[in-house]
Amino acid sequence: MPAPTATAPATPAPTALSPKRLAFARSLFTSVQAGKLDSALFDARMNELLKPMVVSGLAKKLQPLGAPTTILDAGDHTAPSYRVTDYLVRFAGGKSLIMRVAIDTKGKIAGLFFPNGL
Repeated sequence: MPAPTATAPATPAPTALSPKRLAFARSLFTSVQAGKLDSALFDARMNELLKPMVVSGLAKKLQPLGAPTTILDAGDHTAPSYRVTDYLVRFAGGKSLIMRVAIDTKGKIAGLFFPNGL
């Protein structure tokens, strides 16, 4: 009898964003890529963490990708204090990355991650 094999749960296909969420994701990505973040969008902890040197380093890694061609919703997760969205950001040449954004109950960005290892 063959050994059982594990299968990963099916992940939903990325879906289109509403115009409002698309504008938010595009604006956030573009500002990170430019190294110019609006501190009013972030909670106090994120503003402490996003020192100019950190933002500049992240911008340098993202700039070579160019402008996004498409941004899709790759998954939403809800936690007691946050709504987390994974945005699939696609670029010319077939490159893509995930931008994970956590929004707190006050509507502030409480987490910003690029799980692809940036």
